[in-house]
Amino acid sequence: MTMFISSLEIDGFRALADLRIDSFGKINLITGKNNSGKSTLLEAIRILATGGALRTIFDILNYREELGSANDSERTYLPTDLSPFCNLFTGFPDLASSKHGFSISAKGTLPASISRINANINWFIKKTDPDRQAYSYEPATGDLFDDVEAFPALDLDIAGRKRIVPLDRLQRRFPMRAEADAAPVSCVYLDPFSSRSTNQMGVLWDAIALTDVEPEIVRALKVISEDIQAVSVIGSDERGNRPRTAIAKSTRYPSPVPLRTFGDGVNRLFGIILSLCNARNGVLLVDEIENGLHYSVQTEIWRTIFRLANDLNVQVFATSHSWDCVRAFQEAACESPEDGVLVRLSRKDDRIIPTLFTEKELEIVTRDQIEVR
Repeated sequence: MTMFISSLEIDGFRALADLRIDSFGKINLITGKNNSGKSTLLEAIRILATGGALRTIFDILNYREELGSANDSERTYLPTDLSPFCNLFTGFPDLASSKHGFSISAKGTLPASISRINANINWFIKKTDPDRQAYSYEPATGDLFDDVEAFPALDLDIAGRKRIVPLDRLQRRFPMRAEADAAPVSCVYLDPFSSRSTNQMGVLWDAIALTDVEPEIVRALKVISEDIQAVSVIGSDERGNRPRTAIAKSTRYPSPVPLRTFGDGVNRLFGIILSLCNARNGVLLVDEIENGLHYSVQTEIWRTIFRLANDLNVQVFATSHSWDCVRAFQEAACESPEDGVLVRLSRKDDRIIPTLFTEKELEIVTRDQIEVR
């Protein structure tokens, strides 16, 4: 089985000023108090695994409303407006007055082309070559106030490959598609609320419909609702048509009904398993995995995740606040040949400190009810 990320180093990214995690497992559960960096850790892995894709960086900023709120669609930014981007760097620095950057690197079997990323905010000038009908970006020199054509850009070094991205490009909307489409390694991210709107699952459904993994969706949903017999996604994103909606055939109803009929737990599980199937030969990231899931079904759900991760060659990183989720994770991990690792993040002054628990240590933790959240 492939361990895409066996260890990780993060410097200067959001709250993670200096984080080292030396040993991940095939399935990883990340715990910690609020504001301990759990979601930020997933963001760092997501940026790395997608090769610093602009869509990924935009989605991260947009999800946190750092590009403006969801109702702020009319807002426009000046090319020199750095305020949305200071949040990417430790300490929310003034990017206009000094250089700041972050770096993320991993060991494992990620392709060398995406195993390390360095990002800085620098100022550039666009140089046009009319003979070649091409242009290039060159670092600005001297006093920026004298150089009226200078603009800020994200200066990316992705495993030695340079890429300059003017910041105003990161403020534009990107077409909706699965992140895994453009990444060297499949990488699928599920936020805590995605499954509340099943039309967001349409792209992921299209990728696995009528394939060998489609039956796994129904098999998993039966953990919560045994009466579900089949699932599909209907509708279209085109104006005037019914929006994309997940529907299910059930022994309880004479005709298919919206999956939302079955409640939050079924829809959350639909999103998790659908995302896992789309992450084949890659990485799955799930924030607050236990959302909407009753404690009584969580062990069986973790068993399903361990089994599918093994069958589909997926490395899983999930976060949780729940003791029930930790206990269910441990019960499933001890039954699986795949390594399960619990990572607890805790804050000490301005640093985030990781503590790792192997399956054996986690067994002691749950047996003695030692607080690890």
